[in-house]
Amino acid sequence: MQIPKNVLANADDFGYSSSVNKAILLCYERGIINSTSLMTNTEGFYDAVEKIHSNSAITNIGVHVDLAELRPITNIDPFFLNETGGWNISVTGSLMRYFSSAQKDALYKEIVAQVNRAIDQKIFITHIDSHLHLHTLPAFIGIFSQVAKEYRLKLRLAQTYRQGSFTKYLYRYIINQKLIRKELNYSDRFETIEYFLSKYPNSNIARKTELMLHPDLDANGNLVDHYDSNTMIRWLDFLGQPYTS
Repeated sequence: MQIPKNVLANADDFGYSSSVNKAILLCYERGIINSTSLMTNTEGFYDAVEKIHSNSAITNIGVHVDLAELRPITNIDPFFLNETGGWNISVTGSLMRYFSSAQKDALYKEIVAQVNRAIDQKIFITHIDSHLHLHTLPAFIGIFSQVAKEYRLKLRLAQTYRQGSFTKYLYRYIINQKLIRKELNYSDRFETIEYFLSKYPNSNIARKTELMLHPDLDANGNLVDHYDSNTMIRWLDFLGQPYTS
């Protein structure tokens, strides 16, 4: 089975490692994904760049901005960093965190630098999103929207279905409506594989829906999702695809 019409099956974390890069290329070649988001502050970045330029199957590429795990590429305020020089997720990932104008400017410059690193490698970028979805937090949504508008890129929505807290759902609905009004949205909906498959084919198919995967290869060369193993299993089963490479 092919990926359904109006579905963007996006592979996050392209560039994260050699095995992730191999898995994502394999997924493109087998029609398991049709979109990806590239990390540019990783050891595997240039390997991913080489794969992009040498494989026409890799299309619809975005930047997966990392403000959560690895190291920044600008000389940013140590306030944002942990003791090893990587991002301090307790600072950048805090739901209630707000930043000063100077701090927002520094974060803007880091996001722009990560986007430009891909552009400098002559990669055509269509969208941006973020590692661990930090772009949907109150402190970041405005900065990411600004970058998306300036670079004429689309921006991933927050999760569009209700799961648990109504307050969280309402917040996500409000920011998504703002993105849609500004015509920055990459899709009409953003869902997990599990949620999408629980509704398919009775809903979602008429609207452009983004689904997220994290492809990787295990020690035996089998395709896995390094974030949630059930995600890859269910998606491959849906498409009628084998797990092995």
